[in-house]
Amino acid sequence: MRLTEAVAAFAVHLQANGKSPRTIDGYRRDLAMLVSFAADTEVETLTPDLLARFVVSDPVCLGREGRPKATLTVNHLKAAVKSFGRWLASTGVLPADPARAIEIRRADRKSPSSLTEAERKRMLKEVAARKGPAVARDLVMLEVFLNTGVRLAELVNLDVTDVDLDGKRITIRAKGGHVETRFLNSDLRTTLRKYLRRRADMPSHATALFLSNRNDRISTRQVQTRFEQWLVWAGIDRPGLTVHSLRHTFGTRLYRKTHDLVLVGKAMGHRTTEATRVYVHSSEEELEEALESL
Repeated sequence: MRLTEAVAAFAVHLQANGKSPRTIDGYRRDLAMLVSFAADTEVETLTPDLLARFVVSDPVCLGREGRPKATLTVNHLKAAVKSFGRWLASTGVLPADPARAIEIRRADRKSPSSLTEAERKRMLKEVAARKGPAVARDLVMLEVFLNTGVRLAELVNLDVTDVDLDGKRITIRAKGGHVETRFLNSDLRTTLRKYLRRRADMPSHATALFLSNRNDRISTRQVQTRFEQWLVWAGIDRPGLTVHSLRHTFGTRLYRKTHDLVLVGKAMGHRTTEATRVYVHSSEEELEEALESL
């Protein structure tokens, strides 16, 4: 069996085990680099030495401009190689896992970019001050982001039927193909109730909760463009802010109110507390207040 055939079979294995299309595509891209490096050789020639030389090769470690890639990026590729190696051994394609000696160096997790409390309030105020159907929709999207911590892809995939106001829940199709629910607080339920009344009058056959100007499901790119407009309206010009910063803002605010990693992780759908630990960061003002109280 050649490497290309093995990678194709591995992708089917991932699909059969419920991995998301995005994860599978990422593994395919990473393993395509291995196929290129090994010149699509027979799988039997896949040795620990060959894989070691691969993970330290320039295509793996360096970007287009010759700069070192982020540790997290390299780790993703190593994870794909290690998973592929385990599969080769577990299915009997190879007698032993050729990737067993590869180690993944833990990357230092940076505190995520999020809006300050003043920026959050200013953005909500400035969007609310605008008029028009698109702006009214934007304000609801913004409220959903900031009060549930959903990801961008999760928001655009929401359907009208996913909103359960009586049950105080919204159903999302989360990362990794999991179906989860998020709690809707009273203010957000009020906002969504008003929006759903207007949404019912829109001349559209789309099931999507949030529609574009063409009355079909809004796209991730359109939401990103609107977020950039929200920043302009609020007068926020700070590097590193993206739509994902709204999720980080939710996580940061919830941790500051509860100081409970488990609770925050559950609210955000995290699988491990390590993913939640990035929200354990304090501002200089909070640090000064804490030190002053000693």
